[in-house]
Order: sequence, then C-alpha cells, then structure tokens
Amino acid sequence: MKEGSVAACLVTFNRLGLLRSVLPAVLNQSRKPDKVFVINNSSTDGTAEWLKEQEGITVITQDNTGSSGGQYTGIKTAFEQGFEWIWVMDDDVVPHPDALVKLLEIADENTVVSPLRLTSKNHPYLNDTIEFNMTNPFKSFWKQIVSTDLLQKKALKATGITFEGPLFNRKLVEKIGLPRFDFFIYGDDSEYFLRAERKGFSIVINTEALFSRLIDPPEGFKFDWKSYYQARNQIIIDRLYGNFAVRIVRPVLYIFKWLAKCRNLGQIKTMLSAFRDGYFYREQIPEKYK
Repeated sequence: MKEGSVAACLVTFNRLGLLRSVLPAVLNQSRKPDKVFVINNSSTDGTAEWLKEQEGITVITQDNTGSSGGQYTGIKTAFEQGFEWIWVMDDDVVPHPDALVKLLEIADENTVVSPLRLTSKNHPYLNDTIEFNMTNPFKSFWKQIVSTDLLQKKALKATGITFEGPLFNRKLVEKIGLPRFDFFIYGDDSEYFLRAERKGFSIVINTEALFSRLIDPPEGFKFDWKSYYQARNQIIIDRLYGNFAVRIVRPVLYIFKWLAKCRNLGQIKTMLSAFRDGYFYREQIPEKYK
C-alpha cells in the first residue's frame, strides 16, 4: 500500500439522510483517511447542525456552488494543506470498508484510480466511459461505455470517470490545476479527467474497490433545471477538447436535439442560453474562491 497522507473530500448539499450513511463509511475505513473534509454547500435541511455533532472531521461551509464548486474547494484545500493523496466523493455513494486500501494498492503519482460503483441492487453501475469520441461530430460523445465483460480486469483503463470515489496524487493538481469551478453540476468530472489524460495521466477503475450508490439514475428524459448545465457543459467540453469539426459542428447538432425536446418558450430560451454560454465559454471563479 502506498505511503503518504490521505485527505478525503466529501461534498454535500441538502441530503442529510444520505450523508448519515456516507460519512461514517468514510471515517471507518480499514485504512482511515488522515483528514476528512466535508464541504457543505450551505445546506438548509439540518446538515450543518448534524455535522457539528460529528467528530474527526473538518467542515467547510460555502455558498451553494454546486458539485463542481464543492469539489473545487475540497481539492484545493487538501492540496494547499499538503496532503499526498486526495480522495473525492459526493454524498450519495458509500465506500465499502476496504475501498481506500484497494485504491491505494494500485495508485501511483501518475495514475488516477476510481472504484467500481454498484447500484442499489448490488449490480455494477455501467456508467463510466472507456473512451470519448472527440473526432467525429456526427457520432455520440460516448464512444465506449464500461461493460460487464470488461470488469474481469482488476485495473480497467478508462477516461470518463466521476467524482464518486476517485483517488489521485497531489501531482495531478500540480500539473493540471483544479476542477472547473463554474460547471455547477454535470460534466465537471468528465472535463477534469479528460484534462488529466491529455497531460499524460493514466486513469483506471479498480474493480475490487467498491462503492455503493444510494440513488439510482432516473429513467427517461425529464426537462428540469439541470438541463441547462447538461447542454452548456457538454458544449464546453466539445469546444475545449474536440477536433476542429467537433468544436464547430457538434454543439450545433446538440442544441437542435435539445430544442426538439422543449415544450414551451421558457425551455427554448433556456437551451438557447445554454448554447450561447457554452459556445463562448470563459471560466469564471469568484475572487473569494481563488
């Protein structure tokens, strides 16, 4: 197992019922983190009061900056305090007792190691991406998704993992910086690990390191407040990492697809704003978070 201090960074917002399961699982790992940071995005459901009663944690309360802002703050804090390894997650995934040990077994300075996530029915959650399509604007962004047959490997190479349990060395932050603060939700993890891969880091899923998801994804499409971020951030990623054709063409194709799903003028305006803000994106970080 690798030497060096480990900081766990747990981002939460208004999900106290889930947090009550996640935080104890982090604190009670067989190899305990040296520090546990809980980034509370100004929850209003009693989370702050409950966290005050917990021992062995450091709570950072900030504005509700979404998952991306929470991960930004957690990673930034762990890095600035000198921790060698940074372990990040949201408040809806429960690490199994030996998850950190398993992640550390195959981690190194140049490798990001992510756990295998399980659904509420204890089946592998086939959501991570082996490879993104950044060259053909007329085909899906997701070129190859993790499949059951690939899970026979202990260390499965991937590109598109999530902020639901990955462990990485501080060298990653030194080389590529922090996650994009202003993504708010959706795609912040894809962008960060695409950036890592472009800088020469390997990304693997350790299929023996397990996390259990407490919430399964919704079935079917539903237009809601997240749709703006889904469309905008997808366009941003294409504009940042696609070849010329992808950068120019695919955002237009995406927006037509999303507009076709709109059912009223408000939704149309939302999607047009997402296109504008994604196509002409410039990162914005409030001064107090820099």
